[in-house]
Amino acid sequence: MANFSSEDQAMLQAMLRQLFQSVKEKITGAPSLECAEEILLHLEETDENFHNYEFVKYLRQHIGNTLGSMIEEEMEKCTSDQNQGEECGCDTVVQQVTKRTQESKEYKEMMHYLKNIMIAVVESMINKFEEDEARNQERQKKIQKEKSRSYCTDNCSDSDSSFSQSYKFCQGKLQLILDQLDPGQPKEVRYEALQTLCSAPPSDVLNCENWTTL
Repeated sequence: MANFSSEDQAMLQAMLRQLFQSVKEKITGAPSLECAEEILLHLEETDENFHNYEFVKYLRQHIGNTLGSMIEEEMEKCTSDQNQGEECGCDTVVQQVTKRTQESKEYKEMMHYLKNIMIAVVESMINKFEEDEARNQERQKKIQKEKSRSYCTDNCSDSDSSFSQSYKFCQGKLQLILDQLDPGQPKEVRYEALQTLCSAPPSDVLNCENWTTL
């Protein structure tokens, strides 16, 4: 891990994102987690682009750099045994080289290294995803708050407008009604004024300054 820089981590994250994006449809369509794991385990058999993924190229190169010389030595040993008369088929050679490689110290160290860096990379990606989600939620809350504030402002404006209209009714209309209800006015005028007064909202009339005059 000492030689694993932040640039290496960013590079691996980009490679994994490319891989995840490519297999996203297959994974999300899996009926269970176990099925999704099976799809990934057999991806080389089912995905014709498997060897073109940058992450796969990275792993192949890393394995070649770490174990390449040891694998060649094991192959030479098996070939030498064949030349000395020991019968050893092709499949048997592959099995022997694979077994010796997996039992070697170099292989175990390489797997430990890859496991540690992949844990670090995936955890970093998960943390970034959670941070992005938190920012999105905060942004949504802010948008909702702004909408609520705008709604309140509009309602207050409507209330102010209604109050203003009521006030205008009280000051203008009611004064006219008062004049028309004067005993000196004709009966028809007073009757019409009384009908107008009855049709007005009671709250508007009661809140008017001229209510006491009535």
